[in-house]
Amino acid sequence: MKAVVYHEFGGVDVLKYEDVPDPEIGDEEVLVRVRATSINHLDLRLRAGKSPRPVKLPHIGGVDIAGDVVKVGSRVTQVKEGTRVVVDPVIRCGKCRFCQIGEQNMCAAPKIVGVNLHGGFADYVKVPAVNVVPIPNGLSYNDASTLPICFVTAWYALIERGNIKPGETVLVHAAGSGTGSAAVQIAKLAGARVIATAGSDEKLARVKELGADETINYNSLDFAAEIKKLTGENGVDLIFDQIGASVWDKNIQSLSAKGRMLLIGVVGGGNVSANIGPLIMRDLSVLGVTVFQAPRRNLVTIVNLAAEGKIRPVIDKIFPLKEAQAAQRVLEDRNQFGKVVLNP
Repeated sequence: MKAVVYHEFGGVDVLKYEDVPDPEIGDEEVLVRVRATSINHLDLRLRAGKSPRPVKLPHIGGVDIAGDVVKVGSRVTQVKEGTRVVVDPVIRCGKCRFCQIGEQNMCAAPKIVGVNLHGGFADYVKVPAVNVVPIPNGLSYNDASTLPICFVTAWYALIERGNIKPGETVLVHAAGSGTGSAAVQIAKLAGARVIATAGSDEKLARVKELGADETINYNSLDFAAEIKKLTGENGVDLIFDQIGASVWDKNIQSLSAKGRMLLIGVVGGGNVSANIGPLIMRDLSVLGVTVFQAPRRNLVTIVNLAAEGKIRPVIDKIFPLKEAQAAQRVLEDRNQFGKVVLNP
């Protein structure tokens, strides 16, 4: 089969489109013919050697995967050949104390398809049968491939970690990204007032179309000052932050009393020198979020919502798999609105 492989860490030029052996499935695994796979910033960090997650070289990336089951293992009964599926990339160990008590999302030793294991930047990928979720009729492979990381992250963060409530005001940073555009939609679905930030007026106009109530261009305005104006000095109840250290101080300023901040990513740095006084005096909460601890039910929920048209995957560009270098460069330049998808 054809796959995009890197044999060393580095820039997009280390990605090679080459022939590799087809995966051989085990008794409880399925072979998926990849029809679409979307790119995440995690894929870029892994390729560059900047992720703390272990990667064994040579490696085939690709965490978000949609396709067809073309072969099933001898013990697989829950899914049949020909089923259209999207892949939950988190493979739980089944042995740790969390898995043994039914808390698989807290697995102490998970493996991630596209991270610890070869992923979807290929014609085929193998995964445990329990890790595939059927794609309902009416949902395309391309749309389905955008759901496992971005939409599940946003759902898990806002609904389960952030405990978002109708009528609350939510600030979504980097709303033009795949995860940000998902967060805007999910916050609106939950009945919140959404204030979104992005780096260009063009992106903000599109964010408005997704349901944002107010928008702020963080390149031309002080978003903390704008938040004060928009909330009558009260601040927001919840912040969805993918940026990290560079906006930490202004985030704290933007929160209302008893406000919650969800930390999703660190593209703006991971180290802060924090005055914890405001957290104590104003009863603030800072919550870390990793999609790899989201329960599988979140993906099932998201797939069904997308099929029902209640959320809308946003795709910026689609490339053939052999043009993976160009596709990843789009993400590196941060010019996209929504997701970039590869089609093998």
